[in-house]
Amino acid sequence: MKASSGRILSIRWYAGLALVAGLAAACLPATLESDSATPSVLATPYSQEPAAGICTEPKGNEVVMRLEPGIPDPRCAIVLPSQHLRVINHNGAEVTVALGPFSTALPPNGETVFDAQFGDYLMAGVHALQVDPCCGGELWLKE
Repeated sequence: MKASSGRILSIRWYAGLALVAGLAAACLPATLESDSATPSVLATPYSQEPAAGICTEPKGNEVVMRLEPGIPDPRCAIVLPSQHLRVINHNGAEVTVALGPFSTALPPNGETVFDAQFGDYLMAGVHALQVDPCCGGELWLKE
């Protein structure tokens, strides 16, 4: 009887371990695939139309968003799947910026480039450039 109860405990322990590992994997955020810089899952937009009302339409491959004190410039930009983002921090303090699966800290007067094309990590629709502590703009990805 002891041998079988020990075996049952062993099976339960392994089943519990597998359950915990599965739950941990399910709770992890979307990560970049190991072989490329393209996320495996596209970020979902929070809206199909922007709140800002008027949106610029930057030309070229790069969309530039400047973080000014209290407001981004532009507040909204219509972007294409083939474009990418440059963020410039004019807030006077360090901020953390995030878009889709990407996040980075920006010192005062610093800048960063998200090299991946919008279409590689965002679904069509309106996405917010998250800025902590304040004031990011909207990027409206149209196809």
